[in-house]
Formats: sequence, C-alpha cells, structure tokens
Amino acid sequence: MIASRNFLQAAGLAMVGPAVFLISTVVLAPFSYVVVQSFLAKGSGAISLANFQWLTGPAFLPSLWNSVLITGGSVAIEILLAVPLAILLNQPLAGRAILRSVITLPWAIPTIAVATGFLWLGNTNYGLFNQIGLASGVFPEPISFLGERGWATTWVTLAHAWKGLPLVFLLVLASLQSLSNEIVEAARVDGAGRFKAFAYIVLPHLMPSIALAGVLSAIFNFALFDITFLLTGGGPSGSTTTLPLLLYNQAFRALDMGRASAVGLVIFLSGVVALTVVFRLSSRSR
Repeated sequence: MIASRNFLQAAGLAMVGPAVFLISTVVLAPFSYVVVQSFLAKGSGAISLANFQWLTGPAFLPSLWNSVLITGGSVAIEILLAVPLAILLNQPLAGRAILRSVITLPWAIPTIAVATGFLWLGNTNYGLFNQIGLASGVFPEPISFLGERGWATTWVTLAHAWKGLPLVFLLVLASLQSLSNEIVEAARVDGAGRFKAFAYIVLPHLMPSIALAGVLSAIFNFALFDITFLLTGGGPSGSTTTLPLLLYNQAFRALDMGRASAVGLVIFLSGVVALTVVFRLSSRSR
C-alpha cells in the first residue's frame, strides 16, 4: 500500500515536472531578472533605489497620466458600447450570429492591420474622416488626427477601445445568457415594466460581469504597447507616450534596463492591485 502510494506520488511529480520547469523558465526566471535589474543603477551596477526615485520625476509621471487617460477612456467607451450591443444581440434577431461575429472580429484582426486602418481613417490628406468632414462642411480645414496633441490622444483611445470591445461584449453576453428568462417574465407578470425589469433584475445581474470586464480591459489597455507604437510612436511631443512605450524607450533607446525594469514592475503591480480589488469586492457580494 505504501509502495503504491509512493509510486503514485513519484508519477505525479514526473508529470508535473515539465510544466513546473517551463513556467520557471518562461515566467519566474525573467520576472526575477526584472526585479533584480530594477535595483541596479545604470553603469555602476550598485544596488540602490535610484530607479524608483526616477519614477517620481518628470519623465515618468506624464507617461503614467497618459496611460491612465487612454485606459480610462477606452474602458468607458467599451462598456458604453458593449452593454447595449450585448442586450440587443441577446434577443432573437435575424442574422444574430453574423452580427455577433462582426463585433468580435476586432479581437481576431492582427494589430498591424488595426493600426493601418486607423492610420488611413485619420490621415490628413486622404483619410475618410477628413474627406467626410470637408465634404459636409463640418471641418473648415483638414484635421491632423495623429499630429495634434488632443486629437492624437483621442485617436489612440478609440483604437484601444475598438480592439478591446469584443472582450467586454463577450463577458456581458455570457452573463446575460446565464440569466433565466423566467425571472424576467415573472417580474413582468407582477407588473414591472421593461425599465424596472432591467434596472432591478438585469442590471444587478450584469454588474459583476461588467466590473470584471472593465478591470480585465483596463489591465489589457494599460499594458498595450503595439497599437500606440504603430499609430504615433508616443508623439506628438510625448502626448501619447504610455508606460509600455516609456519602458521600450528606456530599454532599447536609452539602454537603461534598470529604469525599464522599474516601469515594468509598476505595470505588473497595477494589474495585481486591480485584480485583487475585484476579487475582494466579488467575494463580499456573495
């Protein structure tokens, strides 16, 4: 009996061993390297807090604000669009499956294609938005959507929202499909109108999913690098330089791995804090 138990334990360790080795190699080792590098000053190699003191300076704080602004704007747009779309496409409509596929399409499109599309839409000379605006008289002159500070931030935010919309849509739609129609119909029989049934039954049921979708989307957008890099490269004048772009600039342009590692830890810890808050709130609501 003891021998068979020891054999099963050894077999279990042998099966888990490759996965543990892979995780240690791909995740734990690079993460440990980043943590160590964040405490090493450039050039000297001495252990210090200089990299974290740099995070309080003028190079880091504007990038942090840009990340918060773009992330907050994109998440708000995603929720405001995804919730009504999910409610609409949860109804028995003709072509519902096709419409659902179209909404989830941005998640499958490569980022380079998304960036190319937004570059074309916002082009000053031949972009679709400028052509429509000039033809209708709304724009007195072409607008440089990617060359002006305010417009560039808005354009990057819209690109982030378009790319992340399917995630929020699918989570809200899945939550809607888990709600029994009998509960809603019982409320309607008891005299509740469409608005009250939505406000007191559907919306409270959706709130945990909306909160989870918002946090996951915020983590995704906060760490998103490629769309902003392809659209503006952080310009104009650093107005769209987010934390991932700052990390890239410090690592591959300034060749300062210590500061880049410190920025990476900020991005990582932000995600951990956000998920911790969501799990704490969800556990209290049960």
